[in-house]
Amino acid sequence: MAWPAAARAQVPAPVSEAPSPEAVEEARRLFRDGVVAAEAGRWDDARDLFTRVLRLRSAPLVHFNLALACRNSNHLVEAIEQFRQFARDPAAAADTARMTAAAAEIEELTRRLPRLQVVVSGDAPQGFVLDTRDRDVALLGQEIAVDPGNHTVEVRGRAGDRQVREGNLREGDRTRVEITLTPSAPDPVTTPVRTTAPPRAQSFGHWVARPGPGGRWVDWAARGTPAPPSVWERRPFTLALGLGGGSPVGIVSLSMRYFPQRWFGLEVAGGGPSGYGAGFLLHAHVRVPLAAPSIYAIGLFVGPGVNLTGVQLTCGPGCGAPTETRVERLATLSLDVGTSHEWRLGDHFTLRLTAGLRWLVNRADLRAVAGGQSVGCTSTTGSPFGETPCGHVTGDDAGIGGFLGLDIGYGIGP
Repeated sequence: MAWPAAARAQVPAPVSEAPSPEAVEEARRLFRDGVVAAEAGRWDDARDLFTRVLRLRSAPLVHFNLALACRNSNHLVEAIEQFRQFARDPAAAADTARMTAAAAEIEELTRRLPRLQVVVSGDAPQGFVLDTRDRDVALLGQEIAVDPGNHTVEVRGRAGDRQVREGNLREGDRTRVEITLTPSAPDPVTTPVRTTAPPRAQSFGHWVARPGPGGRWVDWAARGTPAPPSVWERRPFTLALGLGGGSPVGIVSLSMRYFPQRWFGLEVAGGGPSGYGAGFLLHAHVRVPLAAPSIYAIGLFVGPGVNLTGVQLTCGPGCGAPTETRVERLATLSLDVGTSHEWRLGDHFTLRLTAGLRWLVNRADLRAVAGGQSVGCTSTTGSPFGETPCGHVTGDDAGIGGFLGLDIGYGIGP
């Protein structure tokens, strides 16, 4: 069997009734740093930062967030103490959701805590050390709530005998360690005690504390509430203004993207000018945000585009046309396939680069407007970058071309 040692709850140093503005600002900065560490899964760093916040300014929600960091860094004893401090604070009484959550967490963590009982026989114990911390010898024989992990117990007898035990406890373990002290003060004996219990699955990081609007010290943790979504999920709608060439929307575009899931979404866009006329598109996107917290996502997209195209055809003498000049209008259809690269610029803004290939589906319709005749062609929907459907009318241009775009978006969400 194995057993761990007790973990101390970190009690913040006394704070003044009215902290200075500098202390308040420093506390907010530390809190924001703690949030960043929590979102990155660096729970030990978050625990240290939230503890430093409490030394500058005590607040119920700071205790709550510190409890979350302790819970997820496997400091269960300290997590229980911080949840209790939150629950005891009169200022937290109106926060019924978190009061309920704290009570439930205390109950759950108490069940998860390992228990260690050190029983001493032989000589009378004169000293009891648990993980380098002196403890009252009155605790010998009692069950002590400790954190999971590796720990060391040292007991010293009246005659000078010193016994050391080392071991490991997992969540929920109850271990009895028996130590016999001799009154003749033998050489110190170290007997390792190891657990034979199989590893248990552990789940950490259910809740993430986040700073609220205006820098308020809040979090979104409450029993029954899923883990707060990432920034990719909190902003499902994105309005974007873009520049590009070769795409159905033309040089300047306005688009709306909607991602009901962080990995899948739809985009509609319109814009111009373009040699093919005013353009519109509907693309389906699949993207993968990388790392956590993520600021970059790579994706693929596919979808149709349409342009309202107009060309002016000029027929020379003897071409057989009833009129020398005529205007033809038709819808140019395309299929777009490409890749996207998106960067988060803070909580709302994004910068996205798109690149891909565009295939003109109805290129034959453009060729057909010439009627099989040799005609002169002028686009009535010009573009400063030389885009023109006339190359397809005369049959000179290929049906596949590339496109490139860059847009900046603003995320909208709850």
